[in-house]
Amino acid sequence: MVNGNLSNSMRDNYGTHGVEEYYRIVSESYRNPHYLGLKKVLASFMDRYVAHEKPKRIRVLDLAAGSGEATEALLAWKAARWPSAPPAEQSTSGSSPAASSSESAPSPAVPSSSAPPRPAFIPPARQFPQRAVVRPSRASQPSIPEPELSIVAADPFTAPAYRTRTGQPCLELSFADVAAGKLPAPGATDPPDEGADDVELYDIVIISFALHLVETSSELWALLDALSKRARWLCVTAPHKKPDVKSSWGWRRWDPSAAWQPAEGRGNVGGQEGDGFEIVLERVRLRLWRSEANWDAE
Repeated sequence: MVNGNLSNSMRDNYGTHGVEEYYRIVSESYRNPHYLGLKKVLASFMDRYVAHEKPKRIRVLDLAAGSGEATEALLAWKAARWPSAPPAEQSTSGSSPAASSSESAPSPAVPSSSAPPRPAFIPPARQFPQRAVVRPSRASQPSIPEPELSIVAADPFTAPAYRTRTGQPCLELSFADVAAGKLPAPGATDPPDEGADDVELYDIVIISFALHLVETSSELWALLDALSKRARWLCVTAPHKKPDVKSSWGWRRWDPSAAWQPAEGRGNVGGQEGDGFEIVLERVRLRLWRSEANWDAE
């Protein structure tokens, strides 16, 4: 059994073994070396997604899922945003433990003295009344209802590593299989009938550190065209800006910033924002597209 990713340089791994052979070798041990950045950009994106779209459910396709890094990041994001147990500071008992103990504890005895007590020293800055600062409680802040999250994963090479890490099933489907119509609908086990019009859509397809491995433009078009008919959003993460997704391939570039609108013009060019329409954290870029075919799909 192979331990780890062979080399820390993915370029060396691909050059030595070839892409498919490399992933076959590390099928049970693969780990994405950019996991920390991936976790951060996905959390930032999901916060903006739920704030703007307000979904009741989120059906995710984790395509080219690796060993489950994106899946794990999504589950961690949801657990952090909607913890199952309320924080201790939100207790509704009416009084804090500190207050109760101070009320029940007897006051310390004050020794008697014939000399008058010395007045307490008040710093000059506090001798005049100041306006109190009122901070809103967590209860008064607007909250977003917890959406239902379901994830379908697929990877033709590292499915064993995904299952080991997450304990969840993983379809052994390649990009070519998806392009050929073999992707089941969310919650299904078999691909839909050819020409079916009522196939359930995925809300988000996440492809992490893999889309640039598609070798030809024709193969990339076939994949993205098929996905545009099966999903609403396409989220691609990578350490670079490859590949170029053309507007004629069924997807419209989207600005995932607080603006949350079609990516038009030059955007906020440069710096940590990448080309102006990206989320960039820990050297990981997240780019987003919306399906033209499913623009208004419910």
